[in-house]
Amino acid sequence: MRVTGLIPARFLTLTSHVVLLISVLLSREENVLACLPVSYTEVEYRRHDAEFLGGLIAGLALTALECIGFFTGVSMFTGLVSLISIVCHTGASISLAYMVMDAWDCRLYWWVFGLSSVVPAIIEIGVMINVLMLKKNV
Repeated sequence: MRVTGLIPARFLTLTSHVVLLISVLLSREENVLACLPVSYTEVEYRRHDAEFLGGLIAGLALTALECIGFFTGVSMFTGLVSLISIVCHTGASISLAYMVMDAWDCRLYWWVFGLSSVVPAIIEIGVMINVLMLKKNV
């Protein structure tokens, strides 16, 4: 049995995750200010901004890695991988949308990053290894 609705859903959730990561990247000042105390120094601001910027760039890199695996067809037709990717990126899209709207504390991003970018990227790397190096059909 083949479920054909997973491919467009995965594409849309990957795209929305990338768009929202870019939106948070462009409006990160409010989130950085939300994780600072009322009176802060310029050094504290720059440190939190650099950490948050690094996390956003890492999220973009891991999502780009997953896009490469998806667009090359390595993991496009694997049902379970697609389902996990859809769930993770949907959660990321919802969380990042709230982060943009409500200016969340920048430290909360690491939870979103870990659950929504790292997990699917590790699975994608596993599929790439199985398909490209071990020549297994996943």
